[in-house]
Amino acid sequence: MFKNIARFGVIVVSVALLGLTAAALTADEIMDMVDAEADALAEGSMISIIRFDNIYGDGTTGSNLFGSLSIPNRSLIYFIEPLDVAGTIFLTHEGETDDDNARLWLYLPVLGVIKELVSEDERGGSFAGSALSYSDLGDREGRADYDTVLLGEEDVVIGDQTRTAYKIESTAKPGVDVDNPRSIVWIDTEFLIMLKVEAYNNLGNLDTTMDVLALGEFEGKLTTVEMLATNHSDGSTTTITILEQRRPDSEVSEDVFLPENIQSFDAVLWGFAE
Repeated sequence: MFKNIARFGVIVVSVALLGLTAAALTADEIMDMVDAEADALAEGSMISIIRFDNIYGDGTTGSNLFGSLSIPNRSLIYFIEPLDVAGTIFLTHEGETDDDNARLWLYLPVLGVIKELVSEDERGGSFAGSALSYSDLGDREGRADYDTVLLGEEDVVIGDQTRTAYKIESTAKPGVDVDNPRSIVWIDTEFLIMLKVEAYNNLGNLDTTMDVLALGEFEGKLTTVEMLATNHSDGSTTTITILEQRRPDSEVSEDVFLPENIQSFDAVLWGFAE
C-alpha cells in the first residue's frame, strides 16, 4: 500500500465530501474519491523538497535530502545530500493502466550511465537505504486485484489532533499475485486523506506500515507534511518530511523526464543545487 509515494504527498491530499453521507459511501466509493483527488492534483507540475531520516535494524542512522519534480505520470527525484550520492537521479514513468508496472530508471553520476530497473531484485531494492523500495515509490498496485470492505470508523490521533477515519480492508482476490495480500487503510471521514496504512505478507504477518505524523495545508486543502514508514521484517524505519511543496512558474516539460536527457539535467535551474 505504499505504491506511488513518488508523488510525495499527492496520495494524501484531501477533498470535501460534497454533501455525501457516510451511509451513502462504500469502501470502493471512498477509495475512488481519494484516487480522483490525487489524480486531479497530479495534473499540474510540482516541485518538492523532501528529507528521509532512516533508522536501520541495527540502530544506526542515516538521512537523505531530495528534490522532486513531477508531472502527470512522470516523476524525477534528485539526490541532494549526502554529498557522496549527490546527483543521483531516480526516474519513474507510470504504467498506461493501474495494473501496469511503472518503468523505473536510476542514474549514477559516478558511472555516467542510466540503468533501467527491470528485475524484481532491482525494483525491490532499498531506495536510498530507506524502509521503502524503488518499486514502492514507482508502482501502483491495481485495485482490481482486491476486494474491499468498510469495517467501520475509528479515531486516529495525529499530534494534538484526533481524526475520525473510515477503516477499509483490502484482500487479494484468489489466484492474484500481489506483494501484500491484505492491507488496512484509515481514511479521514471529513477530508478523505489517508492517515494510516498496514500491509500484511503471505503468512498473515504485519509487513509494512505507514503512519501520518503531522498534517498541514497545501492550496487550501489538508495534506501530510510528515510520515513514518516502518519495515517490520527488519525493524527499519524512515521518517519522510516534506520541507517544501510548490508549483513552478511554468509547467515542466516532458523532455525533462526522458531517460536520454537525464545526464544533462540542470539541478541549479530547479533549486536543487547552487
